[in-house]
Amino acid sequence: MIQKWLMRRFCGSRASRRVNFTLRGVLNGREIHVPVTAGLGMMSLPLWEQDAFLNPAIARLLSATEGAFVDVGVNLGQTLLKVKTLQPERRYVGFEPNPLCVSFVRQLVALNKFTASVIAPFGLSDAPRVLPLFARSDDPTDSAATVVEGLYAAQSTWEHTPVAVMPGDDALASLEVGRVGIIKIDVEGAELEVIRGLANTLAAHRPSVICEVLPSYTTGQPRWAMRQPRTDALVTTLRALGYRLFRLLPSGEVCALDAIEAHSDRSLTNYAFVPPDVVTEFAGSSVHVSGSAPARFNQPVL
Repeated sequence: MIQKWLMRRFCGSRASRRVNFTLRGVLNGREIHVPVTAGLGMMSLPLWEQDAFLNPAIARLLSATEGAFVDVGVNLGQTLLKVKTLQPERRYVGFEPNPLCVSFVRQLVALNKFTASVIAPFGLSDAPRVLPLFARSDDPTDSAATVVEGLYAAQSTWEHTPVAVMPGDDALASLEVGRVGIIKIDVEGAELEVIRGLANTLAAHRPSVICEVLPSYTTGQPRWAMRQPRTDALVTTLRALGYRLFRLLPSGEVCALDAIEAHSDRSLTNYAFVPPDVVTEFAGSSVHVSGSAPARFNQPVL
């Protein structure tokens, strides 16, 4: 309790940027250590409690699949901690273009002595290129950073840094990853290009996909016009491969959908695309459609 109070009190303060120390917490019954270096790693909500609602979905998919967990958009390692506390021996391959995030997560891996973990210092897309990474200047590890121009209204005032991206199929082959069981994608609007660059992997390995898809708000609004066509193309691509679509709710429950319609709820931005042979283990024997009662998960220990 004292540690959490101190984190809330000093998060973002000048004092937090002048000292280095280690935070200790527990996730899924395992003790973890989080480095705080010049303020990085200090959050009002501890790193191991970030995105807690994803924990049960990841636990279900890990139990239902074999092969590497591929994390596209590592940020500060929020998903890494979930995977490695649920299944420490599972191979984890993360892709992150922000060099500050890469440095931090490599410290996180070393401090916790995580094995079978690779942090690749570049992003994924549908072609090899250099793109501007837009991020807010007051947050060097901004989780809203994006390579998609025009995604946010205020984006023209953000700083931008050139970063490298390459097709996921090529990256996974070069890293000799082998079988892929799960892919998590959190890339602030660039998920369509990531999926296109993983076409061979999706066809050959049939991994489950956890993906953030930002809301497109009101259909026809010029400010958000680019979002819904990209969302529709993403869903169509994965539907054509036979994947079932589920929304991951903040409660930890899931709800089956036919499509991702325009909406404005920022708490409803996470989805799972699951191959037919994993649906029952993922969502239970009763698969519900949009508008009906969601399937319930047992929440792993936080």
